[in-house]
Amino acid sequence: MSSWFFLSVVVISIFSILLSIYVHKPDFPPLEIEPDDYWRLDDPEKDDDQVYSFSIDVKEEEIQKFKNHLKSEKFVPTLHDTTYDTYLNELKQVLLGFDWKQHQHFLNTFKQYKTEIEGLKIHFLRVSTPPKDKKTRVVPLLILHGFPGSFWDFFKVIPIFTNPTRHGFDFGVEEPIQFDVIVPSLPGFMFSDKPSKPGFDAIATARILGKLMNRLDLHQYFVHGTEGYGSDLATLLASLYPMRVAGLHVSNPRWEKMRRRKEERRRIHIRIWRIISSRTTTAFSNSPSGTAKYIESRWHQLSTFSASTNLNELFTLDEISTEIYLYWLTQTLPSALTILDNSYNYETVWLSSQARVPTAVSYSKHTPWRCSRDILEDRYLNLTRVSELPKGGMFHHLQDGHKIAEDIFAFVELELLNKK
Repeated sequence: MSSWFFLSVVVISIFSILLSIYVHKPDFPPLEIEPDDYWRLDDPEKDDDQVYSFSIDVKEEEIQKFKNHLKSEKFVPTLHDTTYDTYLNELKQVLLGFDWKQHQHFLNTFKQYKTEIEGLKIHFLRVSTPPKDKKTRVVPLLILHGFPGSFWDFFKVIPIFTNPTRHGFDFGVEEPIQFDVIVPSLPGFMFSDKPSKPGFDAIATARILGKLMNRLDLHQYFVHGTEGYGSDLATLLASLYPMRVAGLHVSNPRWEKMRRRKEERRRIHIRIWRIISSRTTTAFSNSPSGTAKYIESRWHQLSTFSASTNLNELFTLDEISTEIYLYWLTQTLPSALTILDNSYNYETVWLSSQARVPTAVSYSKHTPWRCSRDILEDRYLNLTRVSELPKGGMFHHLQDGHKIAEDIFAFVELELLNKK
């Protein structure tokens, strides 16, 4: 009798311990970061805090150099998948015949600017539409791209955000709402400067983004992050500046319960990103076909579960080509990979950052990962909603812009009502 009693006590105790471990939600102290840095190699000097208009203007000889170099290279055929080989050859022909000037003109229809922060000139879009109704509330929205993505990935949703009624949306119960949209090129990506001092990572990026919003005199704003790195950056930004971020919306986030031990921090890089070492990125600076094939393969990995589905079934060849041209012409694939390597392979304590602001999460149908609500609630301590989007992968803004726009509008609308 006593032995059975003792055994019951032991079993109940073990069960209670396991249950408490399962139920317990980690609550890490907020990350403390340096307030400033300088990312050029010369002596630090005061930033030029003016905001200047910017237009993309790539010289024709750079376009021809890309095409001539690409023409002399070849995509190695698989020899066993003729459909893929045919598609890849079609992509090459589109790249060779690509009218960059026409696309450049389209990109320049979005208002663009540059301003200097921590020694780097940061490129960003800022797009808004004068409200037709005096009662309309204009809400600042910071959108963060990921990798291998760019500001261009949002060209379908920006018009919806800035002029929703024109696109059939009517959001706002007590007052109509529309967005003042800010989309930066992350430092080291696209038309933002590349850091020349080593060690630049996600923490430096988030701090610069926070300073950018201050520079624009925007002290209360919503943030949307996507495409992997953009989701992680948005989460970090909300964690660092909870008094400024009114709400956080992230697409397809991934998070594993982390303890702040060095060996675990170093493994996260392998689990989340299989990033090519910065020592090998020189190849991308010298090979258009290498750049094109790498971006194409990453987009495929992040857009579909099916190995037999080619990207031209999910995106237009024009859309894929635009991304490839942007990375090649700005020569930022190597710098982007180096920043990701620094962020996910070295000082990774930032990945345990938790957001305490109101948060919404959306998962698209073909995202390569997803977390349960229990795990999401460990990272997002004020998680208000989790949505399932019916289409797309990590680049769903290009595939189903109306659905993601609708999800962001609905979240912001609810948060604005709650604050009243």
